[in-house]
Amino acid sequence: MTPLLDTRAITINDPTALAGTFLGLEAVVLGLAVLTWVHAARAHRAGDRTARLTWWTIVVYGLVMEVVSYNAVDNFAHGQFTVMFYDHQLPLYVTAVYPVLLYTGIATARRLGLPPLAEALAAGVLIVAMDVPFDVVGPEAGWWRWFDGHGEIAARWLGVPVTSYYWHFAFGGILAALTGWAGRRADRRAAPPRAWLALPLAAATIVLGVVAFLPFHGLVALGVADGAVVAAALLTAVVLAAAARPRRPRPRDPLLYGPWLVFYGFHLAVALTAVPGTGRGLRLAFIAAIATAAVALHVAGAVRATPQGAA
Repeated sequence: MTPLLDTRAITINDPTALAGTFLGLEAVVLGLAVLTWVHAARAHRAGDRTARLTWWTIVVYGLVMEVVSYNAVDNFAHGQFTVMFYDHQLPLYVTAVYPVLLYTGIATARRLGLPPLAEALAAGVLIVAMDVPFDVVGPEAGWWRWFDGHGEIAARWLGVPVTSYYWHFAFGGILAALTGWAGRRADRRAAPPRAWLALPLAAATIVLGVVAFLPFHGLVALGVADGAVVAAALLTAVVLAAAARPRRPRPRDPLLYGPWLVFYGFHLAVALTAVPGTGRGLRLAFIAAIATAAVALHVAGAVRATPQGAA
């Protein structure tokens, strides 16, 4: 494939030379990223002091995580898409997939009106649920590949390193907690938080996320299986979030349904039609993932704003 433009900073490949699934992923992710920004902007205009800051923090966090991973981790490599940055390593769509995954999960969790800790746990779980189809289908479709020989990604579920799910859960939940704190602080001051706060909040997310991995590594060092640690963490988060008493549930938000439905629908179509060797396990994984999304949407849609004056 001969690029139309090829520099270390940016490379533009001929889209007609790319597989349809690559172009479809770019279109879906970039379109949904715009939708999440529209949601954040609309929420901001309605008086939500957290939504827009959350969106920008996610974008900054995603860019930093990608660059750090290319230079310090080196356990995966992206495929070549239409637009590539950073010496052919960073596809344009990847800069947009972070808000699609994280913002959708966090915004959905915040609609439930849970206390701060339960909200962060719910956000982490919903981010993982949003990520499931992407992580399971991505390597099979050739969108990226995991390198072998790395102990931290050796344990896998359906080809996906279990640490990937723990990363999304821990880092995403922490980002939700930090931006939620910033929003509540802004509410007390009756002023929107400054956009520049996205920088320290993203940095704090990464630092605290690394700290959150210490219990994982400690348990694995004691002989607990990687998958068992991740499964226990997710199950505990689900139980604690479900047991929490909602404080101020928010009304229906149909705009949030779009990312869930389109993202899952696209990946299901790719898995069933364009991924070679899609077997029973992958199909079952999708059924479980779609069921998770369906439950999340059902719960979110069933929530109503607490009537004024209600206890």
